[in-house]
Order: sequence, then structure tokens, then C-alpha cells
Amino acid sequence: MSKMTSRFTRHGARPLLTALTLFGGLLASTAPSFALNVQPVVVDLQTAGRRASAIVTLQNTFPDPVPVEVTVHPVRVVDGELREAEDQDTDDILVFPSQATLAGNQSQAFRVQWIGEPKPGESEHFYVTIAQLPVTMAGNQNTIQVLHRFKVLVSVGSAGDAASLKLVEAKVGTDANGKPQPVVTIANDGTTYGYVANNRMTLIERRGDGSEAFRKTFEPEEIRETMGLGLVPAKASRVLPMNVELPDATGTLSIELTPAGK
Repeated sequence: MSKMTSRFTRHGARPLLTALTLFGGLLASTAPSFALNVQPVVVDLQTAGRRASAIVTLQNTFPDPVPVEVTVHPVRVVDGELREAEDQDTDDILVFPSQATLAGNQSQAFRVQWIGEPKPGESEHFYVTIAQLPVTMAGNQNTIQVLHRFKVLVSVGSAGDAASLKLVEAKVGTDANGKPQPVVTIANDGTTYGYVANNRMTLIERRGDGSEAFRKTFEPEEIRETMGLGLVPAKASRVLPMNVELPDATGTLSIELTPAGK
């Protein structure tokens, strides 16, 4: 569940000579492909023990050095959606190093460490943002810098706690193109966070006369493709649209959520 954004910084007075296109979090062009890549994009930590830290690796496939800096902000559920509190810092997550310059075709490992107090019965969530910094170009160069920003979702829970996901509501909504799609609300009554995509989901749509218009069972990988991991923090609920086109905009939905493997 990583987000990658970019911003452009212009240097020089004449137009850009090489067009760059961003797609799927990677930088591609008609010239040899160069990119910044980060792995993993989702990190699960515990408040104590070996799993209190993890390594995130940034790879620079550009031929030139790339400076980056790291920031950390809390993530909370607001109106059923995950929202980053960009105006708030945190003392509970430490990332080392906080700044680095990657040489061309080299990688940099960043250690993400929980240093807060244990909070049994709760879960904490953060975005660790690794942002490329602009560099000063020679005065006679005419370029536009494409600055990458990768957001790594970090979730923290206590060992021994468990999630308890349940369906609250399933309804027919619409996507950006006005086509009918499922929208589900999932609550977590457990003591730590859980992922909808760790389960199997059966979705049934019925017409007004009660006949079936649509039925499909989604395995975990298919859930990831249609809604992402579906993170639900402890004692919270999420509203999650699914990228699935339904045949009936006026139908009713029923959904069964069961642990994968059962």
C-alpha cells in the first residue's frame, strides 16, 4: 500500500528535450528506463522483539546520484478512509538514516524502528515518505527534474493481539465513470489491525425479483487487485470500494467474509 507521487522542478529557459512518463509508480521513457524503486511498500511491526524493526530498501537505477530525505507522519481513519496527518510528527517511529545520497545504480537500506511504548489492544499506523530532493543544475542545462515521493505504509501491533473483521454494510455504489461497483464497510472489533485481503470474499448481487445477477468468490490475491490490502485498524471501520463492475445498478448485495484456506 505504497503511494508514489511526483513534482516537477524547471531549470533553464527553453522547453524540455526529453519527455518522461510516470506509470504504476515507475519512471519510464522511450530512452533507457531509469527509476527509483522501493521495497517493501507495506511494513508490519510489533511493539517488542525482533519484529520491532524492518528494512526498507530504495534502489536507484539512474546513472546519477540521487539525494533523498525521510519523513514520518501518523495515519488515522477519517470518515472510513485512511488519512495522513501531514502536519503532525511522531516520536514513536525512527527511520535511519533520515537523509541519504544514493550513487548511480546503487541501493540504500533504511531501518524502520518502533521506539514507542507498547500499547496492547491498539494498533498504530504511519506513512514513511522517502522523497527525492531537487539538485542544482548547471546554468547552461535545460531540464525538468521529476521528483519522486514514495509512501510506505507502516503498521504496528502487539504480539498476541488479534484482528476481528466483520462486514457492516455492502451496497451498490458507482465508480468514477458512473458504473455500478460494490462498496463494503468492514469493521474491526479486534485488538490489532487486520487486512481484508487475508480473507476470502464471496459477493452476490440480486435483482429486485430476488434472482441472482452476479456471484463471485474472490481469493486473497483477487481482493488485492480489486481493493488493495484493505487495512482496517483496531477498533475502527473502513469504507472500501471494489474495482468490480456489477451488472445491475439497482441490485442488492450480500457478502460473506471467511479466513483464507477455510
